[in-house]
Amino acid sequence: MTRHDAERKQKIIEMIAASIRARGFPPSVREIAKGVGLSSTSAVHHHLQILEKEGLLERGAAEARAIRLTPLAAIQYGGSSEDLVPQSTPSMSYTLAVIGEIAAGGPIDAYQDASETIAVPDFMAAAGDAYVLRVRGDSMIDAHIEDGDFVVIRRQPTARDGDIVVAQVEENGVTLKRFFKEKDRVRLQPANDNYPPMYYPEVRIQGKLIGVIRRLD
Repeated sequence: MTRHDAERKQKIIEMIAASIRARGFPPSVREIAKGVGLSSTSAVHHHLQILEKEGLLERGAAEARAIRLTPLAAIQYGGSSEDLVPQSTPSMSYTLAVIGEIAAGGPIDAYQDASETIAVPDFMAAAGDAYVLRVRGDSMIDAHIEDGDFVVIRRQPTARDGDIVVAQVEENGVTLKRFFKEKDRVRLQPANDNYPPMYYPEVRIQGKLIGVIRRLD
């Protein structure tokens, strides 16, 4: 191991420790990459695997973000091992994958990443097959959904009038809007008077909104 690798390993340990002590849960893979100067999330996973093999951290199989620093890491870090274990709380005890972005405006191309996770209230994670999307645009601001927010979506192929849904409206275009079934078409209604309704003969419902998360930092 080079000196540079050893320094990066130490930075990762210190970043995980600082996040757990400050927030009660470890950083996401993307946060680690940005914090220690790695260019890709795959490089972070590589370093985490090495730390795990060296006995400096443990990763839970059930949750992508369930990272614990071991007592050996605590000694190396110079802190208390009790401070470096994620604190489980009733309101923020689950993580869900952030799989991409969703348009609150015109449709954008769908993509899946799933390399980032976010802590969510337990009732959201318990709602079934759920995932998270990052919002791009301001067409849903009157529904208290702003640009940069994270929306928690439950996978389902149907919706009732008035539900806020992830709708696929083009071959690979998705948007976040209120759903209304009209006589011979579907109306996707923005929650912003600056945007007109969108009309389609049909749309494919990919999921229903069950929560909104906003990071204030």
